[in-house]
Amino acid sequence: MNKKSRLILGISIVVVLFIYILFYSSGTYKVYEVSEAVAARETFAGNSPITVNGTLIPGTDKWDPLNNTLTFKMTDGIATMDVVYIGDKPNMAAEAVSIQAIVTGQFNNKVFEAFKMLTKCPSKYEGENSFNDTQGKVKN
Repeated sequence: MNKKSRLILGISIVVVLFIYILFYSSGTYKVYEVSEAVAARETFAGNSPITVNGTLIPGTDKWDPLNNTLTFKMTDGIATMDVVYIGDKPNMAAEAVSIQAIVTGQFNNKVFEAFKMLTKCPSKYEGENSFNDTQGKVKN
């Protein structure tokens, strides 16, 4: 392959990547609250996946290690939805009271089937005991 052919190939690859990025980034990315997602459930059903933010309701989570499936209820304080997540078990502390979750997936009837899940446990990072008031440093 001569120098001119390599240059044309390189430019072609860059152009294709640019078009790909432009095409897939043109869609709007929105994270819905649970109440918004539940209210528009019929609109979302069968369409592109959506992302929903909420809090796991304590005591509703059940992990099935054989099928890598986590079922739980999620709320934003206004509405509640049932979620089935299939994938690796998320990192959730058993003693956590409030676990924030962001799930991506689709509604199948009244159940939200998630293929992606991120969790954050604010009770682990916040609270009166997180900081040493005299020195202003985080306790270990």
